[in-house]
Amino acid sequence: MVSTKPGVQVVWTAPLPDGDVVEGISPIWTDLDGDGTREILITVSNSRVGARLVILNDAGDPVAFGPAVGRGSPWRHQLAAAPFGTSSELEVVDVVTPHIGGTVEFYRLEEDSLRVVASVPGFSTHAIGSRNLNMAVAGDFDGDGRIELLVPNQAMDEIGGIRRTEEGAEIAWTLPIDGKVSTNLAAVSSDSGGLTLGVGRDDGVLLVWPAP
Repeated sequence: MVSTKPGVQVVWTAPLPDGDVVEGISPIWTDLDGDGTREILITVSNSRVGARLVILNDAGDPVAFGPAVGRGSPWRHQLAAAPFGTSSELEVVDVVTPHIGGTVEFYRLEEDSLRVVASVPGFSTHAIGSRNLNMAVAGDFDGDGRIELLVPNQAMDEIGGIRRTEEGAEIAWTLPIDGKVSTNLAAVSSDSGGLTLGVGRDDGVLLVWPAP
């Protein structure tokens, strides 16, 4: 344990291989393997093979890896870990290359690997040059007891509700924007226990969908 200043301590550090950098500012801390101890999910990238998801244990050691993009520049945007599976299995979701095609990917942890178990193309979480990096949110927005991922399409003119299926994943429904998404997506719980969704449009209009 290293002390940096009074009241602040670094519990551990996780060195990366030469040339690798952490890509993204929002690690996900959750128990991905169900053993009662939370792991840390990060995205790591380099100039050779690009971005991949990495799981660290609670000591900072890498214990599982996802596939790399395969070339240096494209990136992955990790989004959430939630019971997306059809039997509520815990899965990780990201969008790979959100600026060029944008594919939503669902991962499941299998021993020391994060395996892609479903994907849906045509979505984005970030406009080039924007500081808004949370243009996606996960939750049960239609009240059916299943978790959906809500994320804009590549044109930013509608939001898709993506749900896992036995065969992979599907666009369960879409929300028209009648303009362009320009803000992060926000969700709040209602008194009834449902989720209300809000998003800003490029003409300054705030759109709100009440909980079912």
